Amino acid sequence: MIDQEEPIQDLHAIILAGGSGARFWPLSRELSPKQMLSIFGGVSLITQAVRRIRPLLKDSCLHVLTNEALRDELRNHLTAQEELVGLDMEFLAEPTPRNTAPAIALAAAYLVAQDPDALMIVLPSDHLLQDGDVWRDTIALASDLARDGRLVTVGLSPDRPETGYGYIHAGDAIDGFERGASRGHSVVEFVEKPDYATAERFLAQGCYLWNSGMLVARASVILDELVAAGAAAATPDSENGAQIARVARELAAAGPASWNTDAARNAFASLPAVPFDKAVLEVSARVAVVPAQLEWSDVGSLLALADLDAPDERGNVLVGNITDIDSHDVIAYSADRLVATLGLKDLIVVDTADATLIADRSRAQDVRGIVDALKASGNPEVVSSRESLRPWGSWTLHMKAPGFQIKSIVVRPGHRLSLQSHTQRSEHWVVVEGTAIVERDGVAMTVAANESAYIPIGCRHRLSNTSDESLRVIEVAVGDYLGEDDIVRYEDDWGREGN
Repeated sequence: MIDQEEPIQDLHAIILAGGSGARFWPLSRELSPKQMLSIFGGVSLITQAVRRIRPLLKDSCLHVLTNEALRDELRNHLTAQEELVGLDMEFLAEPTPRNTAPAIALAAAYLVAQDPDALMIVLPSDHLLQDGDVWRDTIALASDLARDGRLVTVGLSPDRPETGYGYIHAGDAIDGFERGASRGHSVVEFVEKPDYATAERFLAQGCYLWNSGMLVARASVILDELVAAGAAAATPDSENGAQIARVARELAAAGPASWNTDAARNAFASLPAVPFDKAVLEVSARVAVVPAQLEWSDVGSLLALADLDAPDERGNVLVGNITDIDSHDVIAYSADRLVATLGLKDLIVVDTADATLIADRSRAQDVRGIVDALKASGNPEVVSSRESLRPWGSWTLHMKAPGFQIKSIVVRPGHRLSLQSHTQRSEHWVVVEGTAIVERDGVAMTVAANESAYIPIGCRHRLSNTSDESLRVIEVAVGDYLGEDDIVRYEDDWGREGN
């Protein structure tokens, strides 16, 4: 369990986790997106986001906002992290993806319905960000400014002329708002991603900050400013602010349980898909920024893999099982298999168990186009990878062919799968490590290593690990249909209804 520090009064965290991370394919998939990757720092990016903000919150103040398809996957992923066991997290699913303005408005309306004085911090789920005293002081100061009725952004002090980030032009310091070395500032303007010469000028001037995408504000002020932006109609992106706020309030009043209905989806889909920055922050007079000296990366594309290791003498960053001869300025990553590269230049090579990408480094931002093409042709590799985390452990698909598939299943100590049955497949379980308790139609049996159990079609069954060591099982499923939705669940320790 995470150590609890002094929480910030009335602060709720909204972690935005609905993105698919298309620019990070093939490492990122729709059902296991970038925020669930653990290659940066040993634990997933969203786990890092939860761990970073949790000490600043009271109980029941952590909310993960995602989409309906990802909600169960994220719940499975986060509850499988040992350090988060027992943590009270709420998982909310917006009716349909509509960019950050409608998403943040929906979260704000939901919090206002519970607490009219609620402060909210909006956090991306897929960033790398330094923790510690500077982080805590930054958020505490941002909260002070938010209580004063401001929309507060966090600006990171740039250390290079970066063209991949948006910038915030910080204005004068705001009297009376400081903590340690941190001070609140007014905002002169938001600037889109600049060219290199402009980024060099911003760095030299010293008053421009990287836009981190974090926001702290009273939930009620967010809704009020959406309405004000709509009334002012300063830009095409802000003119629908009142509509966004109205629909968000209506959905919040109906409650999250109704957000997966057709009526809610239609209402939410009618909203413009605009970023909150453009809908509100770029036109509001109530915006402030807290500059912070924090190491940060938004992990925006596969170029971020270059941060995993130091480059060699030819400028290559080679991560994993890579053998190279005479390549230059190459980023190569292999999750498992041997990848050999010869005489390459300025390329990205990413290899996973079921897909390989080779791209020009200058086209890293265009990987989304590959994902769109794969979607159009119906490739399943866009949706999921071969490994899936579950609250009880994980499974990995090793082979699939017409009529059968082979998985390895790992069950954590003291955990068990749901009591379930299948209507279209039978299963053969071979224990290769540990000792399993296998329940079949109400009768339990112990299955040791090098022993097996057969689960016929329609049998109510459950796999449990009551020991203090991991259980590893090879599962061979046989049937005409092998989809994860062929499941009837009767009992589940995590209250799940799907697979």
